[in-house]
Amino acid sequence: MKYFKSISILAIIVLISFNSCKDKEKNSKEEQNEELSEQSDGAEKLLKSTGIPEDKIELNKLPANVADYVAKNYSGYEMKDAVHDPLCKGGDAIDVVITKKSSPNYSLIFLPDGTFVQLEEDVDVSKAPLKIIEAIKNNYSGYKIAPQIEKLTLANDTIQYLLDITKDKIAKEVIFNRNGTVACEN
Repeated sequence: MKYFKSISILAIIVLISFNSCKDKEKNSKEEQNEELSEQSDGAEKLLKSTGIPEDKIELNKLPANVADYVAKNYSGYEMKDAVHDPLCKGGDAIDVVITKKSSPNYSLIFLPDGTFVQLEEDVDVSKAPLKIIEAIKNNYSGYKIAPQIEKLTLANDTIQYLLDITKDKIAKEVIFNRNGTVACEN
């Protein structure tokens, strides 16, 4: 009987220890989440206090000609989101996401004054011209192409392709002309 009491007491001690460890682990994770949340809030406050603009742009703060352009050229589409997005060769731009039920989503790129720059459409890498794929093989040996690329239709109707490529820990964003020449690289 003493043997069974000892085992029972031992089992209870093990269960209490196990549950205590689980509670400490749970509390530790909760504390980590709280700390991360506080750091994020602190970073947002610091960003606002420095006067550095956040990436997101309120739709009602866009230049009026942006909404006019969307209404005129993309009937039935709705502006969903807007962010600051630098151009490949430098300079600020505005990326406006537009959506329409049962239609593809697009990003429209505008200059800060509302001048249209380009339409960006996500397409499968298989849609890239063969000359671009050859240019990657010849000029970016060992780089892997992301499966999703962007087809860019510029304001003058020129078509370009933006590809994200990686090799080891190096990541590049390269914009190609249809003939495989590089228009811009970051």
